[in-house]
Amino acid sequence: MPYTLQVTEAEISARESYVNAKGNTECVECVRQTTAAPATFRWHPGQHVQEAKLGQIARGTAIATFDDKGRYPNDGKGRHAAIYLSHDKTGIVVLDQWNSKGKVSRRTIRFNTKSYSRSNEGTTFYVIE
Repeated sequence: MPYTLQVTEAEISARESYVNAKGNTECVECVRQTTAAPATFRWHPGQHVQEAKLGQIARGTAIATFDDKGRYPNDGKGRHAAIYLSHDKTGIVVLDQWNSKGKVSRRTIRFNTKSYSRSNEGTTFYVIE
């Protein structure tokens, strides 16, 4: 079952950031607070975003990177979670945040960037189930 926004995109933008109990603006915190997704150890990969037909993934769906074992990674090669807005053949448009950025904003995560980090490589994103 995919997790989708429980708030409006306007509410996300107005709030600016989502902070966890430690005071950090991690990507996961934005996804969890806006979609009611569970803790990351309960996440499983659903639809591969790059392979989805246009319109197959609902706007506002939670997406994340997963490793080869189908887990939210913890191996030093990067990990990220975001709110899906749309995608095309070049990349995924998302709402996301991370600690050094400190706020939620819209950006495009490109496909086939050859990035070492999964966080900036669109081919590594799946719908969270």
